[in-house]
Amino acid sequence: MRLHSIRLIDYRAITDATVDFSSGVTIVEGPNEVGKSSIHQAITQLREDKDSSRKASVKDTQPVGSDVGPQVELHLSTGDYELRYSKRWIKQPFTELSILAPVPEQLSGTEAHERFLAILDETVDVDLLDALDVAQGHSLDQASLAEIKALHGALGETGEELADHDVFLERVESEYLRYFTAKGKETGELRRLTEEIPGSEAQYRELKARSADMDALVDRHARATERLTNGRSQLESAVTEREDAEQAVQSVSGLKTELDRALERAGVAQRERQRAEEARDRRRALITEVTDAERAVKTADDAFEKVTTAQQEEDSSLAEAQKSLEAKQAALVSAQEEAKTAAADLNRTRARSQVDALRKRLTDIREQERRAAEARATIGSITVTAKDVEKLAGLFTELRIAQNAKTSAAAQIIAHRLGDTTVSIDGTDVPKDVAEEFAVTTDLQIHIDSVVDITVRPGQSPAELDRALESAQSRLDAELGRLGVTTLDEARERSEVRTDAEAVLAEATSTLRVLIGDDDRDGLDAALTRAEHVAGDSADTSEPATSIDDLEDRVESTTAAVDDATAQVETVRTALDRIRADRDEARVAAVRAQSTREQAATTLQNLSTRLSTDREANSDESLDEALTAAAETLTQLEDEAAAARSKYEAADPETLEMRLQNARQLVESKQKQQEKDRQEVDQLSALIDDRAAEGIYDKLKAAEQSLASLRARLSRLQRQANAIRLLRETVLTHKEEAQRRYVAPFKEAIEKLGRVIFGQGLSVEISENLEIVSRTLHGRTVAFEALSGGTKEQLALIGRLAVATLVDGESGAPVILDDAFGFSDEQRLAALNVILGNVGRKSQVILLTCQPDRFASIGGAETVSLS
Repeated sequence: MRLHSIRLIDYRAITDATVDFSSGVTIVEGPNEVGKSSIHQAITQLREDKDSSRKASVKDTQPVGSDVGPQVELHLSTGDYELRYSKRWIKQPFTELSILAPVPEQLSGTEAHERFLAILDETVDVDLLDALDVAQGHSLDQASLAEIKALHGALGETGEELADHDVFLERVESEYLRYFTAKGKETGELRRLTEEIPGSEAQYRELKARSADMDALVDRHARATERLTNGRSQLESAVTEREDAEQAVQSVSGLKTELDRALERAGVAQRERQRAEEARDRRRALITEVTDAERAVKTADDAFEKVTTAQQEEDSSLAEAQKSLEAKQAALVSAQEEAKTAAADLNRTRARSQVDALRKRLTDIREQERRAAEARATIGSITVTAKDVEKLAGLFTELRIAQNAKTSAAAQIIAHRLGDTTVSIDGTDVPKDVAEEFAVTTDLQIHIDSVVDITVRPGQSPAELDRALESAQSRLDAELGRLGVTTLDEARERSEVRTDAEAVLAEATSTLRVLIGDDDRDGLDAALTRAEHVAGDSADTSEPATSIDDLEDRVESTTAAVDDATAQVETVRTALDRIRADRDEARVAAVRAQSTREQAATTLQNLSTRLSTDREANSDESLDEALTAAAETLTQLEDEAAAARSKYEAADPETLEMRLQNARQLVESKQKQQEKDRQEVDQLSALIDDRAAEGIYDKLKAAEQSLASLRARLSRLQRQANAIRLLRETVLTHKEEAQRRYVAPFKEAIEKLGRVIFGQGLSVEISENLEIVSRTLHGRTVAFEALSGGTKEQLALIGRLAVATLVDGESGAPVILDDAFGFSDEQRLAALNVILGNVGRKSQVILLTCQPDRFASIGGAETVSLS
C-alpha cells in the first residue's frame, strides 16, 4: 500500500491544504497546531467513520465558528488498485470512491465506503496498517503484531514455517485436561481416586486398629477375671488378720489408761513445784532490787552534792569574766572615738586640697560646655551642609548646560563693525574690526547710532530643550527655597559657618571627654559640694596646720589601737561565752542530779513497801519449806509414772497399733480392688459383645479388598496421566523450538536496526506474541518495562520499522510516525535518521514533526512544509 497525496478542506485549523507523499521517506513539517496531527487523524477517520457519523471525534474536526463540513481526499495505491477516496462530514456529507485502475469505476455513498473497506481487506492487512500507525503520545507502546497475517507470511518465507498440527495438539491438550488442570494440578477421575485413597487407607487403618483393640479386650477380660478370683481369697485372709489385731490392742488399752493417770498426777506435782520455785525466786529478786535501790540513793546524793559545788564555782567565774569584758569594751569605745577624730581630721584636710582642683576642673568643663552649646546653636540655625552646597552646585551646572544647549540651538548673530559709526547690541558696543557673536534666545536690540534701531526676536526653540531648561531652573529654585538662600555663594558662606561650628563642637566635645574622663558630669558637681562640706570654712585658721602624712600616720596608729582593742574584746567575749556554756551545763547537771536523787528515793520507798507486804503474807522461811515439800512429792509421782510406762512399753503397743491399722487398710484396699475388678470384667464383657455385634473382622476384610482395588485403578490412571503429560511436554518443547526459529527473522531484523543505535553488544528477547520482552546490552539484561522512556520509544519504533522491512512491499502499509522520537538525544536521533533512511528504500515512511532539523540527516527524504 502506498499513499500518494492527501487533501484536507475545512478540517480543524486547515482551510485547504494538499500534501504529496514520496514512495520513500516524507517529512511533513510545520509549527505546532498547524495541522500535522490532523493529517494523521484524517487518514484514520477516512477509513473508519462514515460520512453520516456524529461521533464527538468527528464533530471536533469541524472548524470552530464555521458552518462548513470537514472534507478529506486521499490518493493511494493498494494491491492492483489505484484509488481516489473522498469524504465530507456534518454539512452536506458525501462519500466518493474513484477506482482509477485496473478497471475504472465510480462509487458514492455507503456503497463507496463499503467497497473501499473491501478493497483494503483484499489488498492489505488492516492489523498491519494499525500497527505501523503511531499516533502522537503513543510512541512508547509496542505494536500488537501477533495477529498480523502479512507478518506471519513474511516470517514463514524467511524463517521456518510452523507446521499445522493444531488438531493433534488440541487432542493432546484435551486428553491432558482429563487428568490435569491448565496449571498442572490433578483433576477428574485421577484427582478423585487420589483424594479417595487416603480415606480408604484411613478407614482400613481404623478397622485394623479396632480389630487389634478387640483382641486386646479379650486378653484384658481374661486377666481381669483371674484377678477377681485371686482377690476373693486375699480379702478373706485380710479380714482374719484384722480381727486378731483388734483383740491384741484391746488387751493393752488397760495399761495405757493406768500410764495416763500416773502421768497426769506427775504433771500436777510438777506445776506445784514450779509455782513454789517461782514464788521463792520473786522474793529473792525483790530483796535484790531493794538493796540496789539503797545503793542508788547513796550514789545520787553524792552526785548531787558534787554538781552543786561545780555550779557555784562556774557562777563565780562568769561574774569575773563579765567584769573583764565590760572593761575591754570601754577601752574599745575610747580607741574608736580617737580613731574617728583622726579620720575626720584627715578627710577635712584632704577635702580642702581637693576643693581647688575640682573648682579649676569644673571651670574648664563649663567653658567647653559653653563653646559646645554655642556651636550647636549655630549648627541648628544653619541647615546648609557641604552636601547641600555640592548638590546646589550640580543644579547650577545642569542649568548652565540646559541654557548652553538652548543657546546652541538658537539663531546666532555675528556682528562686524566696518566703519566708525557706533553699533551696540543689547547695550554692548561692537568693537571695530573684531567679530562678536550673539545668540538670540530673547528679544535682542541692535542700535546703530543715528541710523537705526533693530529688534531681533528669537524663533521657536525645540520643546525638549525648553522643558529641560525649565526643569533645571525649577529644581534649582526648589533647592534654593529649601535651603533659604538666593545664590550659590550665600549657600557656600553659610555652609562654611556651619562647618566651623561643627569643628568647634567636635573640639569642645573631645576636650570635655578628656576633662570628665571616667567620672560622671553631675557627679563632679556633687563631689565638689561634698568636698566643700567636709573641708568646712577654709578661712578658719584656729586649728594648727597639720600635714596629710602626719594625719595618715595618726589614723593608722589609732586604727591599729582599735583593732587591738577589738581583738581583746573578742578574746574576752569568747572566754565569757565558754564560761557561760560551762555554767549552763553545770546547772543542767545539777537539775538532772536532783531529779535522779528524787527518783531513786521514790523507787526505794516503793520496793521497801512491797517487800514488807509480801513478808507479812509469806515469810522467807515458809517459801523455802513449800518448795522443798513440792519437790519431794514430784519425785515420788515421777517414780510411779516410770513404773507404769515400763509395763506399757513392755506390751509393745505401737507395733500392735501398726498391725491393726495395716490390717484395716488391707481389708479396705482388697474390697476396693475386688469391686474395681468386678466392674472391669463387666465393662469388658459389654465391649466384647458390642464389637462382636458390629462384625469388625468382616468389615476389615471388605475394606482391605476395596483399598487394593482403588490402588490398582489409581496406578493404571497414573500411568496413563504420566504418559499423556510426557507426550504434551515433548510436543510443546518442539513447538517452542519451532516458534523460536519462526520469530528468529523478526528478532534479527530488530537487532540489525537496533545495533545502529546501541552498538554490536545488543540482543533482544522476543515473545511468541512478537513483543520485545527484554534488552541485553554488553551482557546486562533489563526488562522492557524497566527501560528508560527514550530506550522504550526507540525499541518500540524499531520493532515497527522491522515489520515494514520484512513485509512484502505490495502487501505492506506505510509507517506513519506523528511527533515521534521526542525522548531521544542528539546522538541516538542521528542513528535513527540512518535507520529511517535505510527503511525508506523499501517501505513508505511518513514523519509528522514540528522540528524538521531532528530528521535533516535522513538520506533520500523529501520535506513538505505545512503552513
